[in-house]
Amino acid sequence: MSFEQKEYFAPLPSTERGQPTRLTADPSGENIVYASGSSIVVRSLANPEKAWEYTGHSATPTVARFSPSGYYVASGDSTGKVRVWDAVNPEHILKGEYQPISGRINDIAWDHESKRIMAVGDGKGGFGHVFTYDTGNSVGTVMGHSKVANACTMRQKRPFRAVTCSDDRTAVFFHGAPYKMNTALHEHSGFVQDVRYSPDDARFVTVSADRKIFVYDGQTGELQLELGKDESDRHAGAIYAVAWTGDSKRIVTASGDCTCKVWDVELNQLVKTITIGKGVEHQQVGLVIAGEYIVSLSLSGALNYLQMDADEPVRVVKGHQKSITATALTSEHKLYTASYDGRLCSWDMKGPGEAKQCTGSTGDARVEAAVTLPDQRIAIGSLDNTLRFVDGDKVCEAVGLDAAPRALAAVQDAIIAVLQNDSVVVVRGRQAAAIAVDSTARAVAAADDGTVALGMSDGSVRLYGLEGTKLALKREMATKHAREVTALAFTPDGALLASADAMGKVVLSQAGTGETVTTRWNMHTARVYSLAWSPDASHAASASLDGSVIVWSVETPQRKALIKHAHRGGAASVNFLDNETVVSSGADAGVKVWKFAF
Repeated sequence: MSFEQKEYFAPLPSTERGQPTRLTADPSGENIVYASGSSIVVRSLANPEKAWEYTGHSATPTVARFSPSGYYVASGDSTGKVRVWDAVNPEHILKGEYQPISGRINDIAWDHESKRIMAVGDGKGGFGHVFTYDTGNSVGTVMGHSKVANACTMRQKRPFRAVTCSDDRTAVFFHGAPYKMNTALHEHSGFVQDVRYSPDDARFVTVSADRKIFVYDGQTGELQLELGKDESDRHAGAIYAVAWTGDSKRIVTASGDCTCKVWDVELNQLVKTITIGKGVEHQQVGLVIAGEYIVSLSLSGALNYLQMDADEPVRVVKGHQKSITATALTSEHKLYTASYDGRLCSWDMKGPGEAKQCTGSTGDARVEAAVTLPDQRIAIGSLDNTLRFVDGDKVCEAVGLDAAPRALAAVQDAIIAVLQNDSVVVVRGRQAAAIAVDSTARAVAAADDGTVALGMSDGSVRLYGLEGTKLALKREMATKHAREVTALAFTPDGALLASADAMGKVVLSQAGTGETVTTRWNMHTARVYSLAWSPDASHAASASLDGSVIVWSVETPQRKALIKHAHRGGAASVNFLDNETVVSSGADAGVKVWKFAF
């Protein structure tokens, strides 16, 4: 009764239009760290499918940075808290939690000794603070700004220096330690979005919504030059992020005009413009340079791998930013995942685990249900009252319905859809026909022999035979749930039926007779969203709003493999890859593969 997480396919960074998103790297240059939903994600650059997460924040995390030593990460959240935690040990023990400001943390910086942390953002009593990593003692206050501070950077050698930038159109230069305001820099005429020291600490650079780039002396704060004075060289939109190359001779800027530009600071000239794409989703809101890697962040969350000699990204890492709400698994182990924002991705679970975003319109509406069809296409039901069919990685057909599908099941040449207006329809081809049901259905499943199971709002589970556009009642399961039925699943041979309800209870019944096999599967504390069976029908799995995934034994019902906190915010779906492996997804937008043993 044990389990092990084998794979974690991480979500993409959270983004917001008009707001920079911080991507940072560890000292080795092998991994990047970013905030995604309710988690901090640490992800390999060479192998993006390799990642791990930190879920210690009680509020939404906003930024994270490794210490120069690499032993700790400081991460901030939307309430102004900064947590310093161990990045080496798998337990990620908390070193300390501090409250430098009262509002959202926008950026964090460490000094070169890994002892002092600067955190800036949007506070009521101030816009930033400098404190020690182990005790939280104050070693400086961010002064000189009248609006939210967007970014900060600290010089990595003596004498101590730091710079912050703000929506008040200024950057502020600090001497330390303790850190005190030295000079306010007023060259920009728009929101100053980012500021970064060069690796050799000789200079720092600021970028702004005014599309201008200024370079300053790293020790004195004196203005040295402006990059891109020629209007034809400038970005056509706000600049959200900037990063230095390792030799401190060039910088890369990321802009809302969907491009990244490479600048030679020594020669004061534009070297290259890299176009990421067209459209709002390709606006560039984040950037990091780590060793040989240059990675920019699109508003869509896509991570774009750039090279100095390429005019477009050489690799694009895709996936989900929002909660995964429905999944479907084909016999070839191709997993389809659909999210709250209507994004549909496919994953080859036999391959490296890299997401492909499906093409074709999904209506940008939340996907409520998905099912695999006999021909290995899938069908998805969305909140825009549409049933769509997906062939390969393309959405190819759509059928309009009277309401949004709540649940779907494939039965022979048809799809049974339970709609949110409490009706049930059968879809064949492009035609949908209503089916009369004598109770309000909430869930549906189908066996290979054509038997249809409906879970009702009154807690009953009934089996039917589909005859054209009519359902003929066969029997009702002996055990009635105390609350509405939320999920159903037949074993591959159709002999057993698992049903689950809004209280988290799972009941196992004989499909042929309706008799109860066990009612002991009751460890969940909230609504069950998904049920699945192993290929040999020896185990069932359930995914719940309580965030857990449980694998149940049919032979010994009291035995189980409980995966607590599988997905923060709730586990939405679970599927079996083989008799010992399940794949789950949920509100954290991640996909996880688990190996279990009894």
